[in-house]
Amino acid sequence: PYQETVLSCGASNSGKTALLQYLCNSGEKENAWDPPMTVTSLVANVGYISPWEGAGDDEQNNTIRVIDYPGHPSLSSKLTTLLLPSATSRLVFTLDAAQSVTAGAALLYRSILTHSQVRQSWTKEGKSLVILVVCTKNDVKGAKNYKRMKIQLRNELDKLRKVDLAISESADGDGGANGSSKATLKVKGKAIDLDNLGSDVPVSLHFVEAGFGMTAGKGGLEAVREFVLNGALPSVK
Repeated sequence: PYQETVLSCGASNSGKTALLQYLCNSGEKENAWDPPMTVTSLVANVGYISPWEGAGDDEQNNTIRVIDYPGHPSLSSKLTTLLLPSATSRLVFTLDAAQSVTAGAALLYRSILTHSQVRQSWTKEGKSLVILVVCTKNDVKGAKNYKRMKIQLRNELDKLRKVDLAISESADGDGGANGSSKATLKVKGKAIDLDNLGSDVPVSLHFVEAGFGMTAGKGGLEAVREFVLNGALPSVK
């Protein structure tokens, strides 16, 4: 008995499972939740969340199912079916703000932004896949804020795009023998614009930062919860 499904994905150890635990187990009271110890998993976790203020029968249809999909590279090919509009309403994408964005950028680029089936399915529905990029662990020493994470993510995506472009040009020179069905990611300027990926890319990216420690503010986590429950976006990208 749930209203919608929201998918959570990202590279391994980027905070997906801790985030799921918060969404499912936190309460209204401040400091009512302690971050759990989690381990890398090869199996999806599933949780259900409802608005804090009501748990009666009249609130039952507001329950949201959240699928926490493992970030191990060997499972990325199976992610596609969960990214289609028939399977999910929106996506939470986690990036560890204290680590490199390389692995996360590769997952976002290959499984979403340039994946033909994902793009075609959302275009056919006349909708966009709304993604909240959660920069986790922002309370950890050395963590970057969401603005720096956004810049680094853009740079990594641009590197992948240029590699694909070089491969495509090489294939054209060989008569197209090595052509690929992968969708392209075009840009108008010198680099990818994460605020406007183009009319042919039915994806919108929005950013928020969040920490799991007891000393971290809960504003970012609450913003994630609101996005999962009703699709509400943070006030700033």
